[in-house]
Amino acid sequence: MAGNALGKKLLRDMKQSFMQFLSIVILCSLGTLIFAGLDGCANLAQGTIDVYFEENNLSDYWISLPSADRNALLKLRGIEGVGDVCARFSLDLDTTLPAEPTINVTGYDGPMNINRPLVAEGEILQQTDLRGCLVQAGFAEAHGLEIGDRVTVEMQGEEFGFVIRGKIFSPEFICVTQGTYPNPKEYGYILINAQAMPSVPLTQMVVTLEDGADLDLVESAINTLLPEALVQDRRAHKSTASAINNAEMFRALTVVFPVFAYAVAALIVLTTLTRMVDNQRLQIGTLKALGYPSRRIRDHYLSYAVLPSALGSVLGVAIGHWGLPTIIWALLLGQNEYPYQIYPAISWLSWMMALITVLMSIGICLYTYQKSARETTANLLRPKPPRAGKRIFLERIGALWRRLSFNSKMIIRNLMRNRMRTIMSFVGILCCNALIIASFGLQDSINLIAVTHYTKVLNYDVRANLTSQAGSAESYDRRLDAEKVESIMEKAISARSAAQSRTTMLTVVEPNQQMLCLGEAENHVPILPGGVAVTAKLADALRVIQGDKLTLYFAADDEPVTVPVSQIVYNNIQQGMYMEQHTWEKLRKTSFVPTAVLLKSPTQECLAELADMSEVDRLERPVEQSRELTELMNMLSSIFVILMGIALALAFVICYNMGLMNFAERVREYATLKVLGYHQKEIRRLIVGENILITLAGIACSMQAGKGLTSLVLRVCASESVTYPSRPAISSIIIACVITFSFSLFIQLFLTRKVRSIDMVEALKSVE
Repeated sequence: MAGNALGKKLLRDMKQSFMQFLSIVILCSLGTLIFAGLDGCANLAQGTIDVYFEENNLSDYWISLPSADRNALLKLRGIEGVGDVCARFSLDLDTTLPAEPTINVTGYDGPMNINRPLVAEGEILQQTDLRGCLVQAGFAEAHGLEIGDRVTVEMQGEEFGFVIRGKIFSPEFICVTQGTYPNPKEYGYILINAQAMPSVPLTQMVVTLEDGADLDLVESAINTLLPEALVQDRRAHKSTASAINNAEMFRALTVVFPVFAYAVAALIVLTTLTRMVDNQRLQIGTLKALGYPSRRIRDHYLSYAVLPSALGSVLGVAIGHWGLPTIIWALLLGQNEYPYQIYPAISWLSWMMALITVLMSIGICLYTYQKSARETTANLLRPKPPRAGKRIFLERIGALWRRLSFNSKMIIRNLMRNRMRTIMSFVGILCCNALIIASFGLQDSINLIAVTHYTKVLNYDVRANLTSQAGSAESYDRRLDAEKVESIMEKAISARSAAQSRTTMLTVVEPNQQMLCLGEAENHVPILPGGVAVTAKLADALRVIQGDKLTLYFAADDEPVTVPVSQIVYNNIQQGMYMEQHTWEKLRKTSFVPTAVLLKSPTQECLAELADMSEVDRLERPVEQSRELTELMNMLSSIFVILMGIALALAFVICYNMGLMNFAERVREYATLKVLGYHQKEIRRLIVGENILITLAGIACSMQAGKGLTSLVLRVCASESVTYPSRPAISSIIIACVITFSFSLFIQLFLTRKVRSIDMVEALKSVE
């Protein structure tokens, strides 16, 4: 019977304090939802690529060299830890399809056991089939290609036709792009047998390692045995690196953003539970007087914490784990080519976060209950005496205090008397607005990269990529009609420091080049002669600083060169090295042969001439590339829009909950003011004025916190090849502050309607 009575009391209390219980449920769910959602995204992305890479035997290394002959294969197979090796070629060719898209043709010398394609439709390509090919599923869909259709590619005036045997996905082509954004209408890939194009030499080998092999030792052995080779691991290979970076980005976000939101929720749950149990003093005393055992009373009040926190935590974990990854996959991850998704079970970390939430609530409730339980029954049956008034600091400044109105003095005294509630409200507003500022700031910073890189770093209007039949830099400068013409030569190199090695791109520029602005603030800095300029992110990866030495290995050249790092330059999107033309010529390698021409303000006649040149492969326009990158970045921004929505929900619950608690604590004072002749509007102004002060103080202090959170998130999301400078716009900060203030003001105006419902007799009467 006793348990039944306490159960009824619990239900009655939950009904009477429904909003407080609901706020605990919502706060606990929001705290765990963000963590479980981002953790689910990370596990979804990582789990999918782990299974995909394992089942389809993704290579551990891609090795480019002048000739992947039998001798090179034997050397690689002899390295301890190497499991399998396959020779092949890989090159981009034009097609005869409508719109003339470019296609990557990869020819295998032997079975396709490494980077094994997954057939979506059709059949696998037989090793003896010299007329067939396997085509990328997305490329086939974009061009309406079916099994049995023909794909023809052109190489040096010769055409090669292949019949489609199957539509495939490939683990090494997850992000299929020639530029910044995957576009299957313009670029795709096919797989063929190398014997189908016998005139093309084998210049690439793919390598898989045995289980437990030491990656660093194997790579060092490859570099020693094949010094002329350029070696790429999974983190250097563009497509696989993109997939790996996506998973790591979500894992990094799991560490930063949810912890911040969870801390806010925990603080408000602390205040809410403490106030709820404190308001039960009379009931605790009554239960004691009726003879209920202390353990039974304690367990009854612990249910105030267990039920809502457990319900909220489980809901948050479930909704976050199943909801957010589904949305993110559709918006971001699904833009790459995955044949399937591996949805993982809810991780132990998410369940641990839910358990911590429940334990935190139990601890808060138990601590608050024990404070009341230590008092005698007689004391508990009396109203808790009000806190003794104290002179606050402002009262000691007589000249200032006397100038304040009576209402202002009341507001300030109440804020100081209820310090804990004031601090919690302040911290809640601060953290929520910081989260909103960070959400806007992340979008600003990411979108700004596309603008700054393609309009400031790349200070040209058109880039003409050239084939191996390119002429001299002087000939293009003389022939092309543009405001300014500059030639560059790009070469893939292996750069090795005392600590690390990386395969990267070396860009050789003409003296006094002006079209690449590589300063820290996207300003122009000249490339100094006598050494090599290294981008800051690459310098960190190689662990070098200005003045250190780097050894550079070139393809088809077994004689490396050692050069000093003459300067550190900055490029947020493209990491690499830069060298001045005269410095390159002193190395006595190949002559300076342009691989691209950069043009500023070319005329229409100039563009037409470029289009007619046989050595021009394709034209690139930074304006179009900026638009493509912005679209890609906007998909990433969708994540932060979701996080901003959660931050707004958190702000709403906090403002409402703290306002409701403030009203409940001061209902006796408001009733007294009514008796003294205060109108309802005047009392409302007191309530609103008090909360406006807290809101403004929280907003003012949150601006720097929001910018700091933005920088922290961008820092942990950065990959080895891309950095995100933190540049939240002033307008975004203002908008975030206005949103938070409007939320707070709206909620307070809503709560002030309760002034009308105050029963003065009930509020002012005493138990005595």
